[in-house]
Amino acid sequence: MKKTLAAVAVLGAFAGSALAADVQLYGLVDTGVRYLHSDLDVDDPAYDAKDTFSMESGMLSGSRWGIKGVEDLGNGLTVGFVLEDGFNSDNGAEKDQMFDRESSLFIQGGFGKFAMGRIGSINGGTSSWGKHGVMSAFGTSWGSYAAQADTVFGGAGKWDNMIAYETPNFAGFKVFAQYGMGSNDDENESRSDRYYALGASYANGPLNLYLAVDSVNYQSANATGALDNASDIEDSLTVRFGGNYDFEVLKLFGGVAYFDEAKLSTFSGAASDLANHYVEGLSKNLKVKGWSIGLSTSIPVAGGSVLFGASYMDAESSDSMDDLYAGEYANIDLNRWIVSAGYDYPLSKRTDVYGVVTYNQDSVDYNTKGEADEDPTVFGVMIGLRHKF
Repeated sequence: MKKTLAAVAVLGAFAGSALAADVQLYGLVDTGVRYLHSDLDVDDPAYDAKDTFSMESGMLSGSRWGIKGVEDLGNGLTVGFVLEDGFNSDNGAEKDQMFDRESSLFIQGGFGKFAMGRIGSINGGTSSWGKHGVMSAFGTSWGSYAAQADTVFGGAGKWDNMIAYETPNFAGFKVFAQYGMGSNDDENESRSDRYYALGASYANGPLNLYLAVDSVNYQSANATGALDNASDIEDSLTVRFGGNYDFEVLKLFGGVAYFDEAKLSTFSGAASDLANHYVEGLSKNLKVKGWSIGLSTSIPVAGGSVLFGASYMDAESSDSMDDLYAGEYANIDLNRWIVSAGYDYPLSKRTDVYGVVTYNQDSVDYNTKGEADEDPTVFGVMIGLRHKF
């Protein structure tokens, strides 16, 4: 109730100032149905193979509403804001806190664009700064088991107290830099995760390219006592490169990535689900290193787009796992294959229907402790309707 009243108050405040700035209310509602046959291949009755049929929100694009605006300050300067909130359209529940997707204020001019607030990483698909969806025809959506960017390249999420900068366009080139200060209680302190990213994009006609390097400066304090040796926590590093090219008869997407000390929970999919629960005590701490590749295409057919994609990831426990857990989880190997096919058809400029069929095959080898290896699989079918306003 308090959040609803806050939203009404915000809308009322902007309605009174609409003449002073260009303010827009916008949003997207995405709802559909999903069938999943999942088998985590775990010797535990709680993880028996099962079939589920459910209504889902945001399979193609996360349901959201937002307010954004700009004001011309003169002399080539504009100031603007983005307030964007995610919600579940199947039950009306709000995701996380209000304006969880983005809450930013920016100033823009000949020097580029400078923003502050809660902002999504460039290595993600959430918020106006997300870029790595350009490497897959499936973007960063379609669920945890489709051949989209987050299933193999991983996403860096959204960060409070972030500073972000974007250069002007130089003959198609742009450079991006981001720094997330961490939580409000421990900004710029070792007790809080901090985030760094540096990236570049190139857009020229049918060609779009993207390169980025980012790192999470993980907190070194061991407040919970869950880790054996908190002083050995190492920061993450990821490098991503890819893009797409429009041949008109088809649009081809591709990307490659290298990652080290990356949390497995940032990679959507069956193995992430498995590790987040089955491997006790590692739900937030299991880190991996390795590489990944994805190829996909979008083909215009009968007024819509046919989508095909395949992705592969090869990873293993990062070096810090040996230090943190005395070798107990130092030898885990993970391989992942995903193949997907789908169709997206526009009913109008603002409304489309979609469907996708996908298969996810993971192999998890523990190589220690006498743990049995697992080969979790997921087969899924998703059909939905999306409307933008």
